[in-house]
Amino acid sequence: MINKSKTTLFFSKNTDAQIMEEIKLSLRVPAIQHYEKYLGLPSFVGRGKKACFAQIKERIWAKMQGWKEKPLSQAGKEKLLSQAGKEVMIKAIVESIPTYSMSVFKLPVGLCKDIEAMIRKFW
Repeated sequence: MINKSKTTLFFSKNTDAQIMEEIKLSLRVPAIQHYEKYLGLPSFVGRGKKACFAQIKERIWAKMQGWKEKPLSQAGKEKLLSQAGKEVMIKAIVESIPTYSMSVFKLPVGLCKDIEAMIRKFW
């Protein structure tokens, strides 16, 4: 059985238009033009892997920028993160963001190097 409310079709550029229409009509399922995400991961990874996973880098960057801009306040005093605090934040949050994606896909080496560079810069 096909759950039609949760199912979409994606066709290759090489698929004939008539064949696409026949399949859509026989299954009564819509076709999509753009790649969708499922559980936060891309459902299809093409040749542009680095662009496909760029959202991971953006999420990490946003987290680290939030830490830089908002000093922690302690008893009314403004206090920035210590080295130990930075280490804990990096290990607990930054390194956990790409973990799920890495359990499913092999991330591009260039993306991993970019993430490492951002962490070193923050450190």
